[in-house]
Amino acid sequence: MIPVDSRQFFIQDHGNQALRIMNDLRLKGQLCDVTLCVDQQEFHAHKVVLAGCSPYLRAMFTNGMLESGKSMITIRDIEPQTMETLLIYLYTGIIEVTTSNVQSLLQGASLFTLTDLRNICSQFLKLHLQASNCLGIYSLADMYSCAELAETTLDFISHHFLEVIQHEEFLSLHENQITDLLKHDSLQVVSEEQVFEAALMWINWLPEERMQSTCQLMHHLKLALLDTSYLEESVLRVDFVRNCPKCQDLVADAIRTRTMNRLQIDSIHIRGVARGIYVLGGRNSEDCQLKTMEKFDVLKSRWIRMAPMKVARTAVGAAALDGIVYAIGGECALEQPQDDETLYMSSIEAFDTQHKKWHERSAMRVARSFVASCSLSGYIYAIGGEDKDGSFSTVERYNPQNDTWCYVSPMIRKRAGCGVTACDGKIYVAGGSDKALHTDRASIECYDPLIEKWSFVAEMEKGRSGLVVVSLDHYLYVIGGRSRCLDQYYDWVERYDLWTHEWNKMCPLNTPRAWPCGLIMDNKIYIMGGYNGSNRLRSAEFYDPDSDTWTFISNMNACRAGCAAAWVS
Repeated sequence: MIPVDSRQFFIQDHGNQALRIMNDLRLKGQLCDVTLCVDQQEFHAHKVVLAGCSPYLRAMFTNGMLESGKSMITIRDIEPQTMETLLIYLYTGIIEVTTSNVQSLLQGASLFTLTDLRNICSQFLKLHLQASNCLGIYSLADMYSCAELAETTLDFISHHFLEVIQHEEFLSLHENQITDLLKHDSLQVVSEEQVFEAALMWINWLPEERMQSTCQLMHHLKLALLDTSYLEESVLRVDFVRNCPKCQDLVADAIRTRTMNRLQIDSIHIRGVARGIYVLGGRNSEDCQLKTMEKFDVLKSRWIRMAPMKVARTAVGAAALDGIVYAIGGECALEQPQDDETLYMSSIEAFDTQHKKWHERSAMRVARSFVASCSLSGYIYAIGGEDKDGSFSTVERYNPQNDTWCYVSPMIRKRAGCGVTACDGKIYVAGGSDKALHTDRASIECYDPLIEKWSFVAEMEKGRSGLVVVSLDHYLYVIGGRSRCLDQYYDWVERYDLWTHEWNKMCPLNTPRAWPCGLIMDNKIYIMGGYNGSNRLRSAEFYDPDSDTWTFISNMNACRAGCAAAWVS
């Protein structure tokens, strides 16, 4: 006698096997109970399969609609070839998406409310975004209410605006489409002149038809951000402005605003707000590490407070990649008042400059304070640094595509607080200190990622740490820093020629700076913050290599030493 027992079994391929058989029956026209007529072509199918896969068809067959009692149904707004592809997908779950059929598949997926297929088409289109097709994809996303695709495409258009306007898709936009585009503050442009010239290019493509749209377009241009000379000598001389009194009034208002009301100009939101210098973290006193970040607005020459990091960091690294600013490692005093120990950090935060939000990313393999960091060829490198036990020669590389860190070849020497820059596909590090030796290094090393090897390049005049290294043309600029042995803080600027291997002394900084941050922007060197031996600094200055001069710019909102900077273009 078999004892009483009960067990449940699941045949994993049962559903797929049933659908394969149903598809065979469909192809043979067996047991079909509905015929779909598409452009005079008939497709036999089973209502139960269609209803199980498509909410639209399920409602048609079950909610008492006129078609529910019919065996032949006409389907409009779809091509026969697309209908056949969709039927194969409904019966098998298999579909081939190509650049040729993705638009018609998205149309069909929207018609039959096939959510998974809509998402597949959206992801496919995202992968194929280009300056030449992004406006068309944005129109598709808007037409079929694909919100995520529309957002991604608009971000792409904004970041590549100057490329997008060179293609015929831009010139073929309808009036409402170009109006919607030009009113966006997120367009990444250097100046409002480029937006005006894009509008002018669109009008001149079909001047007779588009002349009536000029006033509407002008309303969405930030004319008061244009130089007065440009308004008077260029804008007012354009044909459509000369022939339109309302356009002339708009230009006159902009000129008056520039002449009379500086505060009103400052209140106008500049497009492409992501572009600029981002400075983060550091220390403004012995006891106060900073979590704040600020951005230098190039056009208005002022510092703007941005969203703070999640944690305070000094001796931190920073790098920018694809519009994202990364805060890397660093250190911070422990929160308990009785603890004067230092917390060495391996954590990473990433700031999305478009949406102005911080997000956590995967941590490095080890905690690194006084870490040097840079971006190269789509990767971010974290180089050297130190923790409580000593300085590092190790190097980690971050892949933002899969959010992972891995070790690459270590430097020849241990270095904390070294300067780093990327130039011509290679990474150069200079100076830095070795905690165990209590000394600063004068050597410069170079890393070639193609052969994964470090080599010595040159020696500076004196060893130092807390310095900035940048590259411009075929030169390395070594700036500022401190000698631990001599307890000296430097305003020195040395330039090393990578072609001739010669050193030259350049114009010194306006003030000594150790542990500042620095970078290249618009072929000029910007240096921010640091410590001069007495005070932590909020001042910033830039170097013009053509005139060999340093010039102060607006002060930052906070004094910072041990800070880091990244340039988002």
